[in-house]
Amino acid sequence: MSLIIRPARPTDRAALLGMLQEFSDYLQAIDPEPSPGDEWAGLAEKERCVALSFEAEPVVSTLIAEREGRPVGYLAWHMGVFEIYKALYVAGLFVSEAARGQGVGHALMKEAGNLATARGASHVTWVVWRKNPAAIRFYQQLGAEFYDHNVQMIWSVK
Repeated sequence: MSLIIRPARPTDRAALLGMLQEFSDYLQAIDPEPSPGDEWAGLAEKERCVALSFEAEPVVSTLIAEREGRPVGYLAWHMGVFEIYKALYVAGLFVSEAARGQGVGHALMKEAGNLATARGASHVTWVVWRKNPAAIRFYQQLGAEFYDHNVQMIWSVK
């Protein structure tokens, strides 16, 4: 079973929406209490999230992990700055339950590293929920380190 990592296409919208729902369900199973600023609740919010990759000026780019022609994971990313360094920011990473433990997440993160290097970035950065120990272990196994010098802040300007 070969794994293909490719850019998302507009025809992937339904698959991305399904994976976002599975991701939302996964997080809800960890802790059913909504977090401040949690806007994953409804279908409209998930559809809006998927659309971010396909706007005229996309906010994020998305990679699809595909096995046997079926999407089994995604990684959403954008370029930015970490401290004073050019960086690739992983906005979201998800692997479907059936594909976990098969190298899909590792392949997506490796491709994120390749994209970062190709764009002259020296870092790949992301945020991981403290209540998700499986994700934390996964990232530590990749060689990632905690960077807890800062506190993430959110300001809703709607």
